[in-house]
Amino acid sequence: MSAAPAAARTREVWAAGDYQRVGVRLVPAAEQLVTDLAVRPGDRVLDVAGGTGNAALAAARRDGEVVCTDVVPELLELARRRAELEGLSYATEVADACALPFADASFDVVVSTFGVVFAAEPEPAAREMLRVLRPGGRLGLTAWRPDAPGGRLLALLTRHDPAGATGDPLRWGTPEGVEGLLDPGEVRQVRHAERTVDMTAPSLAAQWQRYRDWFGPVHVAWRRLDPAGRAALEADFADLWGSSTRGGGPGIVVPNTYLQTTAVRAG
Repeated sequence: MSAAPAAARTREVWAAGDYQRVGVRLVPAAEQLVTDLAVRPGDRVLDVAGGTGNAALAAARRDGEVVCTDVVPELLELARRRAELEGLSYATEVADACALPFADASFDVVVSTFGVVFAAEPEPAAREMLRVLRPGGRLGLTAWRPDAPGGRLLALLTRHDPAGATGDPLRWGTPEGVEGLLDPGEVRQVRHAERTVDMTAPSLAAQWQRYRDWFGPVHVAWRRLDPAGRAALEADFADLWGSSTRGGGPGIVVPNTYLQTTAVRAG
């Protein structure tokens, strides 16, 4: 698939459903990343594939000068509204992660939380993030570990609806995979940390309904599948999420492990 149709496919998938209702649960990961990158007042910060603005908001709360980008205009409108509600401000710009509309070395910090991993072409997206980062600037990324529930869900969706897959998200979820995307001559002080965010719901049925109705990749797969395919997808989701829940209390709590990668632009 060429770049333009692939980017259009990414827009279609992530504009479906209501991603904000799922993505808001990843706020702790965005706050952790921005804290670990030590964003300071006045830092020029770019959030790549920022969706509804989790990382952009975290950086704006630390008084960074932030630009939030995404290929989906509907998500950026939610990002703008969230900032207004908090009394914060940042620029938003529709942009493909594989062709960022910014000059070389424009930013002090470049981040992406569970976003750039879905870029249509991983290698150009990685190069673009480093291109717009100044020498000595900080890069921060998060991606689901392939063996975590989040990673296993993405693999499950690829099995059920191969045509719906966007990007190569599991490649970004291991140290070897992400380092293979970053030119070793362009980065230093590369650090990886495994972190966990809990995904909660009142019940397994409620969690399935959330993903089916709100999470773009599941929502689109559900619409495309026939009744037998839908039943199989729901059963596999229930098995995955049900076997991953922890604790004996009410509801479900699924610990979801992700890889946080930080690095410094060489030069």
